[in-house]
Amino acid sequence: MTRMIRLLAVSAVALGLTACGGGAKLGGDKEGAAQAAFQASQPAGRGHTKSGQALIDQALASGAVSITLSADCAESGKVHLTLDAGAAPKLGTFSYVVRYDACSEDGENEYTGEVTTTVVAGFDLDGNIKIGGFYIAMKGKLTIEGEISDFIETDVRLGMEIAATSKRSGSVQLVVDGTIKTSTGSFTYSKEVLVTAAGRLPRA
Repeated sequence: MTRMIRLLAVSAVALGLTACGGGAKLGGDKEGAAQAAFQASQPAGRGHTKSGQALIDQALASGAVSITLSADCAESGKVHLTLDAGAAPKLGTFSYVVRYDACSEDGENEYTGEVTTTVVAGFDLDGNIKIGGFYIAMKGKLTIEGEISDFIETDVRLGMEIAATSKRSGSVQLVVDGTIKTSTGSFTYSKEVLVTAAGRLPRA
């Protein structure tokens, strides 16, 4: 009887640990880290220049120095984009502080944290005009909780097509430049062209 009680107690503890942050680590090494950064970029990138222009218009109308716009993530949660309206951004370039509030793009994982984000429309990473494309620069740290339990710390630029920001499946081509850290390593990219999956993150 005592042995049975002990076994039940151990099982209960194990179950509790699984329920509390029991997700797998992010897998896929460099490609997996880039995939997570891409997924995290989608809420800010999806609004593209419209979000930035909307914030500027609101700020001018209200006389505010800075203004915040909230946007729904694809599955649940929100992102809050704060723009410094007094910064006088260049045409097609918008810089935000983006706060992630349990933001889920895939229905499996939630991002929480804060990232300084710059969206540059119509150009590639070399500054060449790119019709139908843009790049997004991200610097900050996000925790991932859900099927994956990990973090990404980014100082990176991601070049992509505008249509990529709405993709939930299939493949996406990215040009990646900079550094992404996760719990399993630090990955450096030098304008690397990667074809990664849109949707579910890889497990370690």
